[in-house]
Amino acid sequence: MNSYRILNKTIFLSTDNQEFIQAFNLDYKCFEEQKAREEKSDINIQYYKNILKINNNKSDLGNHPKPVHYAVQLTVSEIMSFLEDYYLIHAGVVKRNNDLIVLSGPPGIGKSTLVKELVKHGYNYFSDDCAPLEKKTGLIYPFPRSMWIVDHSDSKRVSSVRSKKSISVNSLNNELESKPAKPSFVICLIDDFLPEKTVKLNLSLKSFQSQLIERLKQIKGIKINQRHDNYPEYTIIYDQSDSITNIIKEACKNHSKELWQIYRTGSSRLCFKRKASIKLISAHQAASNIIPEMKVFDSFISSSDKGSAMKSLFNISKLLKDSKCFFLTTGTLNSELKCIESVLSMF
Repeated sequence: MNSYRILNKTIFLSTDNQEFIQAFNLDYKCFEEQKAREEKSDINIQYYKNILKINNNKSDLGNHPKPVHYAVQLTVSEIMSFLEDYYLIHAGVVKRNNDLIVLSGPPGIGKSTLVKELVKHGYNYFSDDCAPLEKKTGLIYPFPRSMWIVDHSDSKRVSSVRSKKSISVNSLNNELESKPAKPSFVICLIDDFLPEKTVKLNLSLKSFQSQLIERLKQIKGIKINQRHDNYPEYTIIYDQSDSITNIIKEACKNHSKELWQIYRTGSSRLCFKRKASIKLISAHQAASNIIPEMKVFDSFISSSDKGSAMKSLFNISKLLKDSKCFFLTTGTLNSELKCIESVLSMF
């Protein structure tokens, strides 16, 4: 049995599958405890013979095309759902002197690449992909998972999932940050100063014979593309619309037994060859940009309402009121670095 301490939760993990434990430790090795705590765990995870049991919930993954990969995803999702004392911002975080810099943004926007570049220029690594913002204090906690960078050498990949390579946190700094801190700067990476108008979802089903996909094809205003020849995986694209989003949510709930997962993904229109630009924004604008991309796992099919989203918007705005907030449009790495250096030198 392996024991982990992730923020304020204790996790016990047991398995007979070495691939599963290796995949989990690839990201969460830094959270492992050398000696298991005596008290009862908050999350008890067991994975044996493709049966995943997390506390009282059990899932048979025997028919999944990648059972171990999906078991790790479910495990991480469950752990994150237990961290209710934090807003899990989809962001990388670095620190320079006493300044904590949060770099938020959607998938594929270049957060990890920028974090890696900043570390190379002398910034301390704090976290990548997930920045836990404590709801009571407004402190960002270190979350030293491995960093995942797009592997451009994998040109012959057959998977529909974009290939990335892992960079160990121990190779980034001699000493990892251990204490939480208030964010000094919040930089929201965006493609354009205009708001995003297109929603793109990736959908993975258990079978090609699915009532869910037939129901989705009936929804006006969405486009569905199959993204893999051998597996029932699809991309759903539509113009931002609360009514369409709610219809898709309802369809997924009604046919949840046919569904492996559905998640929002970034668009492919990003441009990294131009000159980046940056502008000052309010904490409210930053919170509005952060909330749609927060690491709320499986949130697309979970029960949530506008009231809770509005409450989160108000709370995050309040927590960021003392931070300097910016929009940073994508561009060359050098121009993005210059934009960040320019605003840091002003304050």
